Amino acid sequence: MMEPSDGMMRGSREERIEGMKSLKEAEWNLYTLLDLHIGLLDHAQDVRLTALDALMAIAEKLPQPITLSPISLLADYIFSVTVSSGYTALIFQFLVQLGTPEADQAVEKIMAGARTMRVNDFRDFVDILITERRSNLLKGVEKTRLSRTKAEILRRALDRIAPEGE
Repeated sequence: MMEPSDGMMRGSREERIEGMKSLKEAEWNLYTLLDLHIGLLDHAQDVRLTALDALMAIAEKLPQPITLSPISLLADYIFSVTVSSGYTALIFQFLVQLGTPEADQAVEKIMAGARTMRVNDFRDFVDILITERRSNLLKGVEKTRLSRTKAEILRRALDRIAPEGE
């Protein structure tokens, strides 16, 4: 799989062709689709033809459809912004408040990565879940092996809601 980029194939025609050839064995996902799309729009016909060859190779493997929605994109890209933007917590709060089954699954998916997320993000996310009375979305996190700091954040948050009977 080619690395996520700004969406533009760069380099010589030969490099662009090689990039398209490498997609023949790529996993079928959003990044592969976007890379193929760029190849299909390339000004050079041989790059476009190579992209079509790659697409046929992928189609021959009978890939599953890509599940894509605005919610899944928000979950996938939540950590792609700078800390100073404040958008990580904003996106998380939006998903929690949205409260649809898909948004709840996205929140659970994000929280499943608790072990590797920044401590400040973890603290913000737990606080949002407690404030929004959505502690039920913490169930999977309770079973995760967390660092001492994160475990303490979670324990204190859960202690705060225990008297409320939630």
